[in-house]
Amino acid sequence: MLAGISEKSYAAEARYTNFYAGGDIAWSPNGHHLYCLNGSAVNQVDVQTSQVIKSYDLTSPLADNKKPAELDNIDVEEDTITCFGLSQENLVTAHRSGLLRLWELDTGKLVKLWKAQHKGPVIRVEFSPCGRLICTSGGADATLRLWDYSNNSCLGALKDFPGPAWLIVFHPNVLRKEIYAGGSDNSVYAWNYETKTLVHKMRGHLSQVTGLSFKSNASDCNEIVTVSRDKVMIVWQLQEQLESKQLKVLPLYDELEGVVYADEGQQIIVASGSGKLQQVDPKSWKIRDILSQSDFQISRLLHCSELKQLALVTTEQNILVYDVETLEPIKHLVGYNDEILDMCFMGDNDRYLAVATNSKHFKLYDTEHDMNCKLIVGHSDTVMSLAASQNLLISVGKDCSVRLWRLQHDKDCSLEALTQQANCHTSTIGCVAMTHNGATGFASVSQDGSMKVWQLVRSKEDRNSYSFNLRYAALSHDKEVNCVAYAPNNKLIATASQDKTAKVWLAESNTLQGVLRGHTRGVWSVRFSPVDQIVLTSSSDCTLRLWSISNFSCIKRFDQECTILRAEFLDHGKFIISAASDGLLKLWNIKTNTCLQSLDEHNDRVWALAVSARSNRFFYTGGADSKLIRFGDVTQVTRNEELDKRQATLEQEQTLHSLLHAQKQLHKAFVLALNLDKPKASFDIINHFVRKRDEPGLRQLVDQLNVDQRVALLQHVKAWTTNSRHSQAGNMILKYLIGDALQDPKARFYNNGNMVEVLTPYVQRHFKRVTELNKELAFLEFIVKCM
Repeated sequence: MLAGISEKSYAAEARYTNFYAGGDIAWSPNGHHLYCLNGSAVNQVDVQTSQVIKSYDLTSPLADNKKPAELDNIDVEEDTITCFGLSQENLVTAHRSGLLRLWELDTGKLVKLWKAQHKGPVIRVEFSPCGRLICTSGGADATLRLWDYSNNSCLGALKDFPGPAWLIVFHPNVLRKEIYAGGSDNSVYAWNYETKTLVHKMRGHLSQVTGLSFKSNASDCNEIVTVSRDKVMIVWQLQEQLESKQLKVLPLYDELEGVVYADEGQQIIVASGSGKLQQVDPKSWKIRDILSQSDFQISRLLHCSELKQLALVTTEQNILVYDVETLEPIKHLVGYNDEILDMCFMGDNDRYLAVATNSKHFKLYDTEHDMNCKLIVGHSDTVMSLAASQNLLISVGKDCSVRLWRLQHDKDCSLEALTQQANCHTSTIGCVAMTHNGATGFASVSQDGSMKVWQLVRSKEDRNSYSFNLRYAALSHDKEVNCVAYAPNNKLIATASQDKTAKVWLAESNTLQGVLRGHTRGVWSVRFSPVDQIVLTSSSDCTLRLWSISNFSCIKRFDQECTILRAEFLDHGKFIISAASDGLLKLWNIKTNTCLQSLDEHNDRVWALAVSARSNRFFYTGGADSKLIRFGDVTQVTRNEELDKRQATLEQEQTLHSLLHAQKQLHKAFVLALNLDKPKASFDIINHFVRKRDEPGLRQLVDQLNVDQRVALLQHVKAWTTNSRHSQAGNMILKYLIGDALQDPKARFYNNGNMVEVLTPYVQRHFKRVTELNKELAFLEFIVKCM
């Protein structure tokens, strides 16, 4: 019963991809979603899970790419988005081609498409508070245009200012028909967009205005605050005359990127580019630093008044969400990961996942809390490799330094720097490995061919203090060393190199135990089996090899189509998962030497592969395509589905057998025979009608079938027609099917796989045979009559 059922099966459970590449970003009013610009698409991201829910782009099946005749010269595929605007119900995107596209938020459907009528691409677009009007700013003309998209009309153009305007804000109250824009002369202009007249002008900044916020949403709100890269914040009082009054000018001594009124206008929060958040009291004008981060630069500041939360957008496309009142971090979303180079599990039950990307900072994900992320800062150059043992983690990189970290139990998703040592190698440290079953040491290998083994020491006086000392160093290979690994008992160390070999060393001394020769190209990874005395290697020669530790000979080989970058043992050494340079993952059965499954989720090199040693039920992969994917063990689910499918098939076969035996409900039996792919049973039913010469009944039998069943019947006809004894029934059915297809043009897809062309030679042969038989019968009849 279980024969043929998959022994092991994995499936992608969650995908964490790049969703923000810089540029515009918006927060939904309820705070549940972020809308992020990513090239030619705007992604709707769930703040809680960090996953992309929906994409608004031209490749979406809901996007109607039909264009008016005058827009035929615009290439839809390469029409990138320059900016977008968000309302309660709609999203408008401005494209480099000068087109504006309006989308429905709920359905993701493209509603409208029109030309913006600006010189050059649109650089800023904004919805009015009522959501019925759209204001656009052109990049090459000093013009603002107002659009009423429901009536397909342009309400007017505002030209009384030096453009372009990189900042556009509507007054938050729908009764105040005012729009504010920052001009290229560093002034802020305000118009009444009903009368098209300039009502306010605010001069005071010496550099580009980057932020503007209103004190309240009331219709009588006349107090606004602006910030600029001239390091000054100005609070304005709007008056009836054109020139507005400056209530307060505060120098903050840092380039400012955003400002919001929070707590119903009781405080002003200002974000500076250097990563600092400052709070200003609008009554006493006292300034207080509430957040100081020197490890990233802020490019935007977002505010959700409903949840009372702030979001800081960094220049590295990270989004940090804080509580306004306590400034406690709530969520960290990674908009852009770049290449994922390495990853490893750490913590109790492999709760945390440390990920090294193409950056000097690495990330720590909490896998049990919606992949909440924390940026770990310390290295001065790209982090290349990570290794962990329980609560301790080692990080190495291009700065040739080794850093030791420990999980902080009093804080979720946080690492504490314990110690570090610079200039540990003379070249980039490519890989590091820690001992198993308690961190007593680690080994590091470098591009200069050297291997160093370190002893990890815990202080007796202070149990929270650690240090590491060099035990020995060895020139392990002639070329760059790609990988190092400890045996499960920590007595052996294996290294893999570009010199086409892997070597096994004694961990206590730099004694070479054996050399694994056989690969014809560089070896990328090496691993010890958790249960057997064998070593696994993967290479650029597109092979996986298993080696015996006793005599260092190759005992098994697995072939793949391209370079295998990483390989790990699964399920206590019974299976192997391999990651290749084409993005394909393959699951191998060691006992039978067969590939059980191929997982095609990545579209570029897979550099990182982390298997949960605690449960062996899931693993994560990451690669050059910046995708971080979690795969879960679905073997039991697959088996249950297969067993249920087989059970249902057996029940249908039993029902079919009973109906054929009783010669009842032949129409139902015929459909069952087609669904179960039983050509013999379907022929017996057809032959029953042919023998009775019941042509109307046969016609009714065919008419009840849907398209899929007719395609299956055509396959059965192919099986019948190969035998001359069954040709009569096959030709009758073929006459009905082809006749219906000729009458209905939509039914031409019955001819899947050129089935009619395949059947034609058989039909011609049977026709020739029947013609010859008729001639012989006529000749025989003539002889009988002449006797």
